[in-house]
Amino acid sequence: MNKTPYTFILVILLVAAAYFIGVQTTKIQYLEKNTKNTGTALGISNLTPSKSAKLNVAQNIGIDKNKFKSCLESGKYAKQVTSDLEDGKKVGVNGTPATFVNGQMVSGAMPYNTFKEIIDRELKNPNQPLTTGERINVDPGTLPALGKSDAPVTVIEFADFQCPFCERFYKDAEKGIIENYVKSGKVKFVFRNYAFLGPESNIAAEGAYCANEQGKFWEYHNFLFDNQGPENSGTFSKENLE
Repeated sequence: MNKTPYTFILVILLVAAAYFIGVQTTKIQYLEKNTKNTGTALGISNLTPSKSAKLNVAQNIGIDKNKFKSCLESGKYAKQVTSDLEDGKKVGVNGTPATFVNGQMVSGAMPYNTFKEIIDRELKNPNQPLTTGERINVDPGTLPALGKSDAPVTVIEFADFQCPFCERFYKDAEKGIIENYVKSGKVKFVFRNYAFLGPESNIAAEGAYCANEQGKFWEYHNFLFDNQGPENSGTFSKENLE
């Protein structure tokens, strides 16, 4: 009897089995990695968040600790943070970062060069018709902007202090925009809270307004993104921020 066809079929079955095992192993490794690093993976929450080292925000950004603590514990800005979230939803934001360049929406943590291209185009021909989509009138909110009030280009970012993609935007695109356009008076940069990743997002957003009461919003903004931890792990709890 010729066993060649059976041998061929056996080889095919072994290859398929090896592939299936490899795929399942990869999925398990991905799940374990993301559960450990972010506290969430495929919708599964880490139920035992790690205890983070105290950030001592007030001390590190140079504000009165007691005033900051009193403000944060009062919850006086909770409604404002909710309103910020609703403002974002009204203009089509459903994730972060979401950035508007003279009303042109850019979704996600796009690299600096993407924004450079858009900003340069706006500087050359401000508010020209878009090839796709439309310009959206975005409320700049009440937090202080960086740059000249009459700059020809306005960049408005909606972000969550816990969002890792917002951290990426902060370290790349935002710093490039500030260094090359804000400082030269060509761009006004605005930050809007879009706290949607859990309770510590709301706490961090409220803290931004508390820091702003003492004239240190941008110092607070930078400090939190420089010290971001896993989502809802205790990093941005009231106890840690105070």
